[in-house]
Amino acid sequence: MATPEVLIRRQTLARRIVYLVVAAAVITPYIHPLPIKFKPSPWAKKLYDRIETLKPGSAVLFSFDYDPSAMAELYPMSRCLLRHCFARGLHPIVMTHWPNGVGLCKQLVEETADEAGKQLGTHCVFLGYKPGWSDLILNMGESLQGAFDKDYYGKPTEGMPALEHVRSLKDVPLVVDIAAGATVEMWIAYGRDRFGFDLGAGCTAVIAPDLYPFLQSEQLCGFLGGLRGAADYETMLKKPEDATKGMQAQSLTHMLIIVLIIGANVHFFLRAKPKTDEG
Repeated sequence: MATPEVLIRRQTLARRIVYLVVAAAVITPYIHPLPIKFKPSPWAKKLYDRIETLKPGSAVLFSFDYDPSAMAELYPMSRCLLRHCFARGLHPIVMTHWPNGVGLCKQLVEETADEAGKQLGTHCVFLGYKPGWSDLILNMGESLQGAFDKDYYGKPTEGMPALEHVRSLKDVPLVVDIAAGATVEMWIAYGRDRFGFDLGAGCTAVIAPDLYPFLQSEQLCGFLGGLRGAADYETMLKKPEDATKGMQAQSLTHMLIIVLIIGANVHFFLRAKPKTDEG
């Protein structure tokens, strides 16, 4: 029978082997993509289809309400949505209610616009951050140029080519809120229900269940939930990147954990000795 010291060494070695195998499962998809494919959810497909129905030159307002702490989940879906709009010849109008997210939004807009060969002010607008929350939405519903007289770069929004046919939220057919907090509900109450535009949403996986009732009530025309929602959109755009790799790593790790649990239980039952009656 093995001594306690030997058992401890065996357990420590087994634990380290498990850590190494899990680390390999996480890293592998980033080095070599796996043949794991994802079928887009119906709600992700609805948001994609809604953008597809918009005529070239139409405006789409994006409210990217998150900061770097939620970047892993929300940045990829935000990038996909902007890429889709640029590919369709739409004019994205980007803003944020989160002051800590301004730098992230600026990077996102500039990178995707440059990638698509689009010019800020002509094909898209980055309004930046302005305080006000629900009051800001109400002001935008009356006059977008009144709520944001200048864009993030200090250029007047009045007369800006990308806003030529947009005077208020009433002229925007679609608004999409990508959120790490409760701003989706705010857009529903103070924006969508008052000014009549279609509202799509994306959020982190942890708050996704809170938004399901709005899908059932059709107050949201489409929805992207967490990293899986971003991977769904990458699949529909046929451009798998960070979200797809992340979901492959997550799926492979989950399968590995299931195998380890089953293996550990089999090992336990095989080693268990039946009790014998004495006397």
